[in-house]
Amino acid sequence: MTSNVERIRQHYTPRVTRDRPNHEILDWGSREGQLARFRVLADAMRREFSGETPRLIDVGCGMTDLADYLDEQNVPVRYVGVDLTLAVIQEALRRSPGRLLVQADVFTQSPFRPGVFDVAYSSGVFNLRLGNNRQFVLNAVPALLGQVDRLVVVNMLHIRTETKYPHCYYFDPDDIAAQLAPYAASVEVVDNYLANDFTLILRPLPR
Repeated sequence: MTSNVERIRQHYTPRVTRDRPNHEILDWGSREGQLARFRVLADAMRREFSGETPRLIDVGCGMTDLADYLDEQNVPVRYVGVDLTLAVIQEALRRSPGRLLVQADVFTQSPFRPGVFDVAYSSGVFNLRLGNNRQFVLNAVPALLGQVDRLVVVNMLHIRTETKYPHCYYFDPDDIAAQLAPYAASVEVVDNYLANDFTLILRPLPR
């Protein structure tokens, strides 16, 4: 049986070419949509980390566009990018040499000890239809909550969108937020920035 990790790698590896735009490698519909998702994180970080430089792990970092965006928006972070797919990591490093990137599955075999990071961000990781997306989220997000001190911010495709693609999975934000609530001190749903997307902002339970 093909694992989630293998399915994800099989989907993204062929998309990596030297002349392909970053958002197309990651299977985003547009660069504008990608930036709209980043803005939600930036707003949350400005509220949470005013005057601080938090340690951020970008899970499913792709081409590390988030690091560029936060730098352009003057949102200071100590950035580490993590991705499952070696071809993605290699191309990201070719485009952004010197960036700190790690190939790893932080959901099941994290190489980082709990508390190393202040915030975890994951954009688009749950979008590819895997056959068990709901359970994937219910395993993955608590795993992230166990590794950070302050915030976990994740986005997913919204069930309300009119155009749905067969290779993608769409979530009901109220349902998934309720399912994750026992694992978090708080869960905030943000769904006013794109018709086809929503973000969850979660705080970990006290250790």
